[in-house]
Amino acid sequence: MPTLPTSPAPELDTPVLLIVFNRPEAARRVLAAVRQAQPARLYVAADGPRPGRPTDAALCNETRALIEAEVNWPCTVQTLFRDDNLGCGLGPATAIDWFFRQEPEGIILEDDCLPTASFFNFCDQLLRRYRYDSRVMHISGNNLSRDARWPVPAEADSYHFSGRVHSWGWATWRRAWRHFDIHLTLLTELRRRGDLDNIYPVWLERQYWLRKFEAVRLGPQPPHIWDYQWHFAVACNGGLTIIPAVNLVTNIGFGNDATHTFDPYDQDAHPAAHELNFPLRHPPTVLRDARRDARHFREHLAGRAWATVRRLVARLLPAATPPAPSSPKPVASPLAHPHPASALSS
Repeated sequence: MPTLPTSPAPELDTPVLLIVFNRPEAARRVLAAVRQAQPARLYVAADGPRPGRPTDAALCNETRALIEAEVNWPCTVQTLFRDDNLGCGLGPATAIDWFFRQEPEGIILEDDCLPTASFFNFCDQLLRRYRYDSRVMHISGNNLSRDARWPVPAEADSYHFSGRVHSWGWATWRRAWRHFDIHLTLLTELRRRGDLDNIYPVWLERQYWLRKFEAVRLGPQPPHIWDYQWHFAVACNGGLTIIPAVNLVTNIGFGNDATHTFDPYDQDAHPAAHELNFPLRHPPTVLRDARRDARHFREHLAGRAWATVRRLVARLLPAATPPAPSSPKPVASPLAHPHPASALSS
């Protein structure tokens, strides 16, 4: 499929969806980053307070009030503020459905995903470049591999193609999101036909993802997550994802008030984020870097194993328990050779 030439836009015409809940301070920081980009169209979706959580209503209201108070640039704002709580699966999934009923493409951020300034330009340019290339389904703001720790040569590509799906700040098109199915309806049929062998030719990776997908399909309904299902949608449609040369988004949501990202030993807790140089250097071909994906999967498994060891040691030796993670450092200025301030071990 043809690609479109890109050039930096004077303002961000690409719409942004911001998904918030009950963390006003985190939402304030992410909204400040969005304000820097000044998108012409901003969509804000907020789930309702959880039953039996007496503090939720006030925190949800405080978070929603930020939108009126802090969106102070020329911008069309649309909101989806729910009275009921749909949870961590249906809440974001239906918010993205709502977004793509109105927009053909866009950037998606949750209230714990703090982007760099260049994240928005990166997504904007690549959404336009691969708008009509159905092979490409997902643009990630994350690079959580060890590659991101090292200086990026000036002549290196600004991104590569992958099968990995990271969703801490990302972008996609309506044409791709239409394949999303929160209930993984196709999973049983793909297993029966043996098609998972083609999707994941390496046995260990196939078993890893099959366990994740089956846990979602057979677990509580509606599911309490949505990102595994999006990974499945990309994988079973042979989709490519785009991974930036440096990590462009840090997760500021690790902590006691998180639902999933509460483990201080997680190798991805508070990954350092950096600015990316422009103009972008595009890969000469649209091909998955399978070797790099395999290396990243091995790193991921090793990181998970090491995190488990650290948790066990902490239980046996309470004095060895690390202090609560501090807020990530400010993003670095644009450099050809960024040096991450915190190690990534995924």
